[in-house]
Amino acid sequence: MSFNEIEIRDVGRWSTPSPKPSPKPEPKPKLVTWRLCVWLEPSDAYGNMNEPIDDVRLVKWRLSGDIPKGWCLIEAQSQPIETIRQLPEGQEP
Repeated sequence: MSFNEIEIRDVGRWSTPSPKPSPKPEPKPKLVTWRLCVWLEPSDAYGNMNEPIDDVRLVKWRLSGDIPKGWCLIEAQSQPIETIRQLPEGQEP
């Protein structure tokens, strides 16, 4: 073979096949935080402002960041109870 001759090869048979695209993983659902809250009925509903507020009416899980007025967060300090939950968006505790 002289310097002027060019050897032509079939490049396709020497190349490696392109990898198949991997399937995209499903997006993880956004987590939202729920807080255990208690509704305390104020004592003035009974006409006496001097009595402490101790009339518990309702305990409910509320969406963190959207807790209406009148609801108070419950925080566990002396007992190991669950007061915070993180769930996928759209699920309720």
